[in-house]
Amino acid sequence: MFSWLPSWKATSVEKLELAERDVLSTVITYNYESRMIDLGDGTCIRTFIFKPSGQPAPQTCPLVMMHGFGATSLCYHKNFGELCADRTVISFDLPGFGRSSRFDFTPDAEAAEGEFVELIERWRAAMEMDQFILLGHSFGAFLACCYGMKHPSHVRHIVLVDPWGFAQGPTPENAEAALMELPDGIRMAAKINKVFTFYPLTPIRAAGPLGLSLLHRTRQDLVHYLGESFVTYLYHCNAQTPSGEVGYYHMQYLYGWAKCPILPRINQLHDSIGLTLIKGSYSWLDNEHIGDHIQLKRPASYLALHTIHAGHHLYAQKNSTFNILVSSMCAIVDEGGDLATSGTDRSEQSTPAAF
Repeated sequence: MFSWLPSWKATSVEKLELAERDVLSTVITYNYESRMIDLGDGTCIRTFIFKPSGQPAPQTCPLVMMHGFGATSLCYHKNFGELCADRTVISFDLPGFGRSSRFDFTPDAEAAEGEFVELIERWRAAMEMDQFILLGHSFGAFLACCYGMKHPSHVRHIVLVDPWGFAQGPTPENAEAALMELPDGIRMAAKINKVFTFYPLTPIRAAGPLGLSLLHRTRQDLVHYLGESFVTYLYHCNAQTPSGEVGYYHMQYLYGWAKCPILPRINQLHDSIGLTLIKGSYSWLDNEHIGDHIQLKRPASYLALHTIHAGHHLYAQKNSTFNILVSSMCAIVDEGGDLATSGTDRSEQSTPAAF
């Protein structure tokens, strides 16, 4: 009787696959390899591998790129082509995001963090990689540091792109003032969350058949920087049953901060792992002084600081500048220019993997 009404669930696994295929056919104009990496228990991680064209895999350190909250591996589609000019570049959907398997994260900040890290490590082992440069944006930068602390022998260098979750969050007394500094949508979600459980992307799913147009209208920045087909794909990624989003939810405080921030424990990262920090000059994240804090806590380690005149999604907004910076940093790493000047060597010495 009501067959003419639109379905409230406006997505499916099949629609997500088609949306991904549309992105790959419209914005990826260079060779790539796509895989579903099985971790051995049915958990699969969607992975893309980009290699230099027309030449054998070079003996350079591979670059692994991790996306931020609510994004996917293909958010870097404006970067892969230039970054893989002289090295293998690998990007994957974080556990519980994109087309990677959904995982039941423990409702505890430290436990959920550990589960993300362990799943990333299992993915690395399944990929048979040894050492690599690890780049992460936003929540991905947070996880990159967490992974580096736990598995230092596999990380040659970490690139933090406008990282989330580094600074200490506000005290309860200062919370209201701190919320005023956040974007409107995040501030509203944080206030609602004080009353009941509210996952960050709930509005997209609650909007049902209107969710896709809602995302296109409210995130014109992403449409402009990443394209309409990508934002449609992003909708189908996040309209699925939430999983990585739930893990993030257990790790955050008022959405803008981490319950277990990185800066107080950044000294747990081995001295031999250099850091490159790339910030957006007008990002909504307050990362103005984190470089100073990192240097204070890791005085013997390499640290490079860069600011791009852009917002939070600087890798897409100013992709050419970003690509030049990251490529230059990778060359420095290949030449050993980022090695610690003091401190002990990492426990395991190994050579870059060849793909």
